[in-house]
Amino acid sequence: MNGSVQVSRRNFFKSVGGPAAAVMTLTQVKELFAQSLHQVREAGESGRENGLRDGGYWAKVRSQFMLEKGFAYMNNGTLGPTPRPVFEAMTEYWRLMAVNPHENSQIFEERVDKIRMKVADFLGVSANEIAITRNTTEGNTTLCQGLDLQRGDEILITAFEHASNRETWRRQAQRYGQIVKEVEFPIPPKSPEIILQAFAAAITPRTRVISFANPLPSTGCFLPAKELARLAHSKNILCFVDGAHSIGMVGFSLKDWGVDGYAANSHKWLTGPAGSGILFVKEDVQDRIWPNIGLWRDPPKGARKYEAFGRRPWPVVAALEDTLDFQIAVGRQRIEQRTRELGMYLRGRAAEIPGVHVYTPTDPAMSAGITSIGIEKVSGQVLKEYLRQKYDTYVPGGGDRIRFSTHYYNTFEQVDNVLQAFRELAAGRT
Repeated sequence: MNGSVQVSRRNFFKSVGGPAAAVMTLTQVKELFAQSLHQVREAGESGRENGLRDGGYWAKVRSQFMLEKGFAYMNNGTLGPTPRPVFEAMTEYWRLMAVNPHENSQIFEERVDKIRMKVADFLGVSANEIAITRNTTEGNTTLCQGLDLQRGDEILITAFEHASNRETWRRQAQRYGQIVKEVEFPIPPKSPEIILQAFAAAITPRTRVISFANPLPSTGCFLPAKELARLAHSKNILCFVDGAHSIGMVGFSLKDWGVDGYAANSHKWLTGPAGSGILFVKEDVQDRIWPNIGLWRDPPKGARKYEAFGRRPWPVVAALEDTLDFQIAVGRQRIEQRTRELGMYLRGRAAEIPGVHVYTPTDPAMSAGITSIGIEKVSGQVLKEYLRQKYDTYVPGGGDRIRFSTHYYNTFEQVDNVLQAFRELAAGRT
């Protein structure tokens, strides 16, 4: 770590026994991590006056990440960077596994229910409704394959799903004779009502499930989850959400949304390491969704039955707790505000440039940290390479548009560089 929020691992070793303490216990790792979080919180208390702009508190937060100086990383929607305190804690977890694999595995495993409770509190649900999975795809697959659907039953998804959700349902439908219908609406939609009406019009007496990403991974458009869940339940239909891009980006309560299932991961907007995920299954539908993996002869009650993997990488599971704690220390409301402000700034300024098209809604209720932008007669790949080479900015490329992920560690200066690149490319000055 850098600056005033630094806790020295070397100094910590001195306090617990010098060179002989090269391998810490789990308790000691947690103590060191807690010191890091304490100083992050202190920095936040002293930095309230800095608001949303760069410098001050946000400079201190950015120093917690291991990104190279001057490098603008805007692909959080695929894989986010891990904060140094989380990275260093996980490194020590792996060291513990190396020196005493079996006993330390048991120690890590004993913490899982504590992590489960923390996830449940983070999402506003019961711990018995949470399973710790490996990623969003696994959660989506559990929800899909766990249902006893009949031939001819219909599943509604949007026409803009990630393959993790879309192809899972398609494969299951092809295997068992169900029908997957893709609901279309304009991009960007002018209002949530347009989306709600499109789903309502697609429902038939054979519809059994509505499943959608929130927000949509390609455009960042938020769907009216609460209203869609209410619509589904009024027709005795289940409602599932692919939440890979909502957790860690904005604050919300799954209890408030009222959905029946929700799958997410830690490696995108939570900025955790890849390999741990979250599955929520509402308690009153758990008896309708079978586990599709596991060693249980008699599965435990609650969502635990969906996570019986046998041996698993416990350091990554343990890091999920640290990932949540880090975001809480920075401030969930503050993160959402910062992320929304950066996204709104990018969309608003980009829309003013001739030849630039914004495919993400400008309504703050329907957008946050993801922005999809294209430039007339400029391919996404050209835009990607131009940003990387001239402005040291990384975004994913391809097609006729680019998806920008602006998260709380990004800066307005970085967004200004993107906007300048738009002006240059749109005017042909490259």
